[in-house]
Amino acid sequence: MLLLLFSSIQAQTKGLGTGSAAPDFTLKALDGKEITLSKFKGKYVLIDFWGSWCMPCRKSNPQMVELYNKLKGKKANIEFISIAINDRNDETWKKAIKDDKLAWIQLNDSHSERGKSIAAEYKIFGVPNCFLISPEGKILENGHPVRIIPKVKEIFEKTE
Repeated sequence: MLLLLFSSIQAQTKGLGTGSAAPDFTLKALDGKEITLSKFKGKYVLIDFWGSWCMPCRKSNPQMVELYNKLKGKKANIEFISIAINDRNDETWKKAIKDDKLAWIQLNDSHSERGKSIAAEYKIFGVPNCFLISPEGKILENGHPVRIIPKVKEIFEKTE
């Protein structure tokens, strides 16, 4: 069963792997600011694809919050961006952000221009799913948060 789950997680990001250039995007955040991925060159970026309706996503949010708070306290060279997919009800999405205490950049792919889905650009077929982007804009890791969070910790423990 675990092997089947892992295979399923790996298949969620087929086609956009390690070493690929991270597709650029621009979208308005929850606070109204326009966010463009390429403006974060020089920083690591952790992109978390999730949904307020997704229980596995919501269960992984406490680990993301813990990681964010730890790295924010160290003033680490990393930016967190969450992108909700299939969240067409903004009130439900906003409530989940507040309830789960997600204090970083929040985007909603449902607000993307027609035909410009960020999830489609990243070949996302299931959530939760994370991408760790290098300061040069390349994908370092991608997959389930359970797999990516330890990789992020490892990178920033080396830089202490």
